[in-house]
Amino acid sequence: MDLQVTRNLEQFFRLLNRWPVHLEDRIECHWTPYGILLESVDDRLLMTSWLLEPKVTQLQPWLSRWHPEAFMGLPQRVFMVKSRLMISCLCPSFSQAHDWYHLCLMQQKFLSKVITGGQL
Repeated sequence: MDLQVTRNLEQFFRLLNRWPVHLEDRIECHWTPYGILLESVDDRLLMTSWLLEPKVTQLQPWLSRWHPEAFMGLPQRVFMVKSRLMISCLCPSFSQAHDWYHLCLMQQKFLSKVITGGQL
């Protein structure tokens, strides 16, 4: 893992008030009600967030609620794995800890709509 990615990850976890975390190329954390997977891919961060509960049976309603403006124009992939709604983004190479932090909050806001049944 690139030194800059490592430093940004340290700062990211501090911003989330979750430091210390053992840093590796692949980090999976479960903090109720969310799970997050961070992977270093060619010195870029792939961030995937999901709800630990509840289970989702249909993807289409959530795809229709997703829009790029809600994520600063960053492309997101919305999908399901084992009845869990997931959202993933390969962060731009120029992004840093604060950008990752805000993206994480935006992904969690999107996912929280499943719990509340609300709109974005």
